[in-house]
Amino acid sequence: MTCFHVKSALAIGFALALGSACTNPDEVATTKPDGGFVDPGDGGPGVVDLTCPPLSMPVAAGTVFVDAAVAGGNGSQRAPFESVAQAFASAGPNGVIYVAAGTYKQSLDIPDKNLTLYGGFASGFGSRTDACATILEPTDASQTVLEASSNVQSFGLDGVTVQHGSRGLTVEGDPMVGAMYTIASSVFADNGKPDAVGGGAYLDRVSAKISRTAFRGNRAEKGAAIAHGGDDATIVIEESVFDHNIGYSDHGGALYLSPKTGTIIRNTFRGNEIGKTAGYGWGGAVIIYKAGAAPVTTDFAYNVFTDNLASVGGAVFIDDGATATMSHDLLYRNRSIAENGVARGAALYVDGLGGPGQGSRLVADHLTVANNNLGEDGAESLARGGGVYLETYSTATFTSSIFWNNGDEALFGDPTCSISVSYAIAPNSCSGVSTCTIGSGVFQPAAVEFVDEAANDYHEKSTAGHFSNGTWVIDNVSSPAIDKAEPAATVAAEPTPNGNRANLGVYGQTAEASKSPLTSQTTPTLTNNDSWSPSSWRCRIGDRRNVPLVR
Repeated sequence: MTCFHVKSALAIGFALALGSACTNPDEVATTKPDGGFVDPGDGGPGVVDLTCPPLSMPVAAGTVFVDAAVAGGNGSQRAPFESVAQAFASAGPNGVIYVAAGTYKQSLDIPDKNLTLYGGFASGFGSRTDACATILEPTDASQTVLEASSNVQSFGLDGVTVQHGSRGLTVEGDPMVGAMYTIASSVFADNGKPDAVGGGAYLDRVSAKISRTAFRGNRAEKGAAIAHGGDDATIVIEESVFDHNIGYSDHGGALYLSPKTGTIIRNTFRGNEIGKTAGYGWGGAVIIYKAGAAPVTTDFAYNVFTDNLASVGGAVFIDDGATATMSHDLLYRNRSIAENGVARGAALYVDGLGGPGQGSRLVADHLTVANNNLGEDGAESLARGGGVYLETYSTATFTSSIFWNNGDEALFGDPTCSISVSYAIAPNSCSGVSTCTIGSGVFQPAAVEFVDEAANDYHEKSTAGHFSNGTWVIDNVSSPAIDKAEPAATVAAEPTPNGNRANLGVYGQTAEASKSPLTSQTTPTLTNNDSWSPSSWRCRIGDRRNVPLVR
């Protein structure tokens, strides 16, 4: 498999499922009591840009080999098969298939053999390049590229491009089988049909683990990139990019998900759409919904959502009684299809199923939600609920977050809903809801002092330094978001000086948190002959003990 470096709450389980021997068990995120994530050392969220994911040599040795440039082979490394279909037929149980660079035009049925397919190999199979080198596509665009029956127990795909199919991957699972599908370091592009659910991958009643994969330019009725669900099905999506996937109906532009549990961490969602054709739709990037009686819970962390479009919920939509947590997610410049001239819920939308007790629930911390006041054309618009929009007995709770420039009535819900905000830069009131709890630590400064809002750099300025591409840059002002998070929030990952209190927003609690400005109220200590010499302080040095500074 591809040995990639992951540091998430599910890193070890994900790597073991792929057969990796390269995960460091000490580098795993911890889970906070509220279900969110504490930074494991990777810093805040960053834009993932995967055009052709790079590949390294797998740990697992190949058992069957394929090279489109060689004819008449027997599947050995020296005499590979010419087609993937031959390899599927020839491989034994738990077979490992190596596929060389080339375009393989077949509609493939995945056999029940627990196979893993690795692409991107150079001729001879001694090295790999990237996921764009090995291409799987059907002979006719009306066909699915890969399809599996309900009895297939597992299948792994690593380092290939899946393109131009009516679907990229179709799986109709059986809950009794408990199947697991793994996709890593691959590309799903230009798959799907406007009148069918699931364009890139349709995964029904099976579990899935997806990492470092690009889904771009896929289309579907709903879930243009991925449609997934099942009462016992789980899904993990990590370090992937979802770019300009288009839904033609009304729910879920890129992701249409109803899992038992889901984890969506360190991904980028950009330019995904739902409802533009229909004239209405919800969840431009993601919808999480409860399809039946079984609970549905999904955790988001360290994701970036930008330029996604829906009539409500341009970025994220939590629906039909589902529960979601969000931690350290960045949502900026998402768009809404205006109704009567008003853009609604461009960032977050939380809606229930029907009556009391059937509302959806969102619990979030350390979000930065900024500039989500845009209409369909990307221009600023009259906006309602640009920060969060709630309906039908739903609730939303936010701590240690930043809501900035999301239009009028940025926190909005109907009279059945409730919103709670504490320790945040946010409006000091809500609109429409029956219960609006503005707790301690909520304020509205004249400016947040982001580093470069026009260039979408939402780090905060600091006279002690903000993080920029691995270095620290000194500013002439400091953001009021520094040292204002919930007092109980851990500060261990923030660089010093950190004021012993975490910052607000997505970079708080991370290695990219802006440093606390040193003031006359801040009294640092020196150890082991360290030096420190701002002009307003003088200090005694040369002593290996902790030495207080003297004014």
